[in-house]
Amino acid sequence: MERKREKRRSRLPKQIYILLGAAILLGLLLRQVDTQSELDGPGLLDAELILGIPPVPDLSSWPKELVSELSRVHEALAGPGNGIEAMGELGELYFANGFYGEAKRCFAALVAVDGDNARWPYFLGLTTRDFQDKSVALVSFERALDLDASYLNSRYEIGRGYLDTGQILDSVVHFERLLEDRDWKSWAHFGIANGLFLEERHEAALTELRRAIDLDPTVKDFYALWEEIELYAGIGDDEERAALIEKWNPEEKAPYDAWLQSVWTRSFDTFRLLEWARAEIHEGNADTARAMLERAARIDPGDARVLESLARLRAGL
Repeated sequence: MERKREKRRSRLPKQIYILLGAAILLGLLLRQVDTQSELDGPGLLDAELILGIPPVPDLSSWPKELVSELSRVHEALAGPGNGIEAMGELGELYFANGFYGEAKRCFAALVAVDGDNARWPYFLGLTTRDFQDKSVALVSFERALDLDASYLNSRYEIGRGYLDTGQILDSVVHFERLLEDRDWKSWAHFGIANGLFLEERHEAALTELRRAIDLDPTVKDFYALWEEIELYAGIGDDEERAALIEKWNPEEKAPYDAWLQSVWTRSFDTFRLLEWARAEIHEGNADTARAMLERAARIDPGDARVLESLARLRAGL
């Protein structure tokens, strides 16, 4: 135990120096804005990116590898290379580790200077979708959908956002469009069921849930909504409930999000890596899930949840 304490103490000064270096670089970059603000052309783009760089948060309890990675990205932003690419790395680094405020600032700057890339408004939407005010998230997801209509997660998030704001008819428009895609049909029925429940159309909501469960009986949220509707409305069919219980093997599961999953190599958060590994397992991507869990085990060798999931995956369970 004493040796571990000494090891932590020996790492701390290095982390402080790296953080100080990143902060100094940020200060120097911000000073450049004064000299660039009256220029035309590339200087203005650089200045807009610089203004989007967030202050360095407190990382004293995080692995030193994250601090080193943050310092590397700040140096890339200060260098002569591609500022947009470096800012994208910074935003994804913050996002992958749960620093949503810092990530939001990066992605907002990227939306302004790299407006044709659908990933930036999409990630901006992800960082703001839990805000009480859904307007930023909705505008962001709508922009992402306009830029890349093939990435249907944007449409699903728009539907969810409209549900959260009580705009049921607007949500239905997007969920009904998702019915056209086989991979999204169960989630589309689930979205429509949520809207019908909000309108207190309980029997119709249960009909949509039956369709969702028939298509995919493994999603816990489908059954949870079913129980909520029955309890709220005081309705239910004992035989149908018994049949559902026979199917009951649901998991915490969300629509697979390839863009979200792609940031896993930037994460030093074992909880997020564990969740993302489960998503890959649901998709049948065992090799990717194993790589995620192995990364989590290196970050925190004592995490029992990670070790158990890794052992089960290696055993083919």
